Amino acid sequence: MALSVKSLTHVTGVGLEGKSATADALLPAELHPRMPVIDVQSTDLICRTSSMSAKVKPLVVEAGTNIGIVWDTKNTSPYTDAHPNGPCTFWLAPYASKGTGPVWSKFQEFKFEGSDDSAEWCTSKILDKGYYVLNIPAYIGKGKYYLRTEIIDITDAQKSNYEDFTAGPRFHSNCMVLEVTSNSTAPLKNPVSILDVYKKLYKTPLFPKGTPNGKFALPGPAPYSGDAE
Repeated sequence: MALSVKSLTHVTGVGLEGKSATADALLPAELHPRMPVIDVQSTDLICRTSSMSAKVKPLVVEAGTNIGIVWDTKNTSPYTDAHPNGPCTFWLAPYASKGTGPVWSKFQEFKFEGSDDSAEWCTSKILDKGYYVLNIPAYIGKGKYYLRTEIIDITDAQKSNYEDFTAGPRFHSNCMVLEVTSNSTAPLKNPVSILDVYKKLYKTPLFPKGTPNGKFALPGPAPYSGDAE
């Protein structure tokens, strides 16, 4: 596999597991879809979108079931000379919140996982299959949500953006709208503000030199994995 000609910089479709993926539920990108966000104080970190209220067709999904998320795996753009390399995070926020303030709940992350020679970054897993299977937890309450997917490119993450404005982790976030069916009405757990969480990385490297793969903390709290109350 020629990794140097892959991009993995933006989501191109989402669908129920085993079904066709479409772009119907995706929020439109404000930036060039292959251009990452480096400034950890930018509102573009949230969704890289021009409108949180854009008219899209929500993907209807039952809590506790899986969806498939498809990333672009075509040739690289003028903005990247290789595909992003690193972990993924997945967040939900109530649609009524418009994604503003402490409303984002991280429910899954994938760093450097596996054992011995089989360990791999989230990006490698996506490249292998061309998509990522994501479980929408059973505890999620009925309602309409933003789903925020994010690939964090750690190629230059040993420095902070404060040390070098051209360095630091590169964030490739995308958002889509889900309509979750569920017997639960429980609110999201441990919600935080994306901007408050990520601005802590302005002067602090995400992936300090000498840190073993996977042995560093990703932005935000640990994913919540409890049951519905």
